[in-house]
Amino acid sequence: MQIVCRKLPGSAFVLAILAASAPARAGNGTHPRTPVLWEPAPACMTIVDRTVDSKLSLVYTIPYEDTEPTADEVDDSRRHQFFAYCHGHSRQEPLPVWVTELDIAAAAAKKLIDPADVDAENVLETSTLWKDCWYRVTGDDQRRPITYDEAMKPVVWETAGLPVGGYVIAGYTWEPAFNTWWERSGVVKVIDDLDPAASPPALALSNGEEIKFSDEVLTLRGCLSAMDGSTITGFWSRTDNDVLDWQVFASDVPVAGDEFELDFMPPPEAVGESIALKVEIVDPMDRRFTAHMDDLATILPGIDGETGGCEDTAVNFIGDPGCGDSSSGGGSSGGGGSSGDASTGAVVTGGEASGTSGADTSGGDETGPTEAPGKDGGCGCVAGDAPASLSLALIGLALLLRRRRAPAGARTGV
Repeated sequence: MQIVCRKLPGSAFVLAILAASAPARAGNGTHPRTPVLWEPAPACMTIVDRTVDSKLSLVYTIPYEDTEPTADEVDDSRRHQFFAYCHGHSRQEPLPVWVTELDIAAAAAKKLIDPADVDAENVLETSTLWKDCWYRVTGDDQRRPITYDEAMKPVVWETAGLPVGGYVIAGYTWEPAFNTWWERSGVVKVIDDLDPAASPPALALSNGEEIKFSDEVLTLRGCLSAMDGSTITGFWSRTDNDVLDWQVFASDVPVAGDEFELDFMPPPEAVGESIALKVEIVDPMDRRFTAHMDDLATILPGIDGETGGCEDTAVNFIGDPGCGDSSSGGGSSGGGGSSGDASTGAVVTGGEASGTSGADTSGGDETGPTEAPGKDGGCGCVAGDAPASLSLALIGLALLLRRRRAPAGARTGV
């Protein structure tokens, strides 16, 4: 089976692992679930003013068509549906896999699952965590075939009758037994009055992938819509435990306007880890909204004496000056230049490498990591001409491979 590195949401990465390692009752168990690709990139804040128009058109696309279910799949398998949620969630604490008990019954009729194995918290209509916090953008009987023609049609969300406030939008791939989610970045705020005090607050984080050294500040940035006097609180958590343990790093910081920044200085226990980050906003009327960063952040050991020397893998990857000096006498013996210029470390070609759900096997110009000659030379520092983002990506990959365990807390369909 070909595996192509592609950046997709975290819950999908869990799906890929399950599909590759767990026995599946269905013939489609290892079939990559086709994502909802939200394009063009949505604005950080989208306002729906119902005094003007209560409808919002959402635009998405697909990477390929997917219209050939296997004989043992449910009749309407391989379809897309759309939902709205009253707040964000961490990718390490995924949304329920099932929508209704009827969906579970349909999968059970095909012997894809045993209903007794499904936790009530893993079903939207019975989840206590998501009670009164989820809304269908499109109905269960309106699940769309995964075709280019369908994807070209806008998803029209009728917001009339919904509570005012902020919403996070997500696409859903219905393909039991492993259904999965594709969250839209940013936040949609539904209002009936332009006065910020007339609606609860809303905010979103706009950070992409973040890789920082332990002595660097990670600045969370985003947008907000809230009445004067609102404050934000920042939280972080390691992701190597079964349950996220949220710790406050900034409390009750006043905000004004429609944008914010919040600095996070990594504590020692975050070093060498991938961490989750979230921000909660509270207004003077005690109304709240929570936004999570789309990607995990990676915190690397520092290179100013905390760690060091060529024996440290993370430092070596980015070419610590000390690493270069120590290799200058032996570069030629390991394939590096005679002056110790370790310029042939590792090369990655093609698209983004990150990973989540059903690997994309549609081809294209993306390839996996490729080792270049001389990988054993000197300290094995990354090529001098390689962009910093590439070097940091390699570090992040190395750290993830060194993790003691995979992120826990993911839910599956069974």
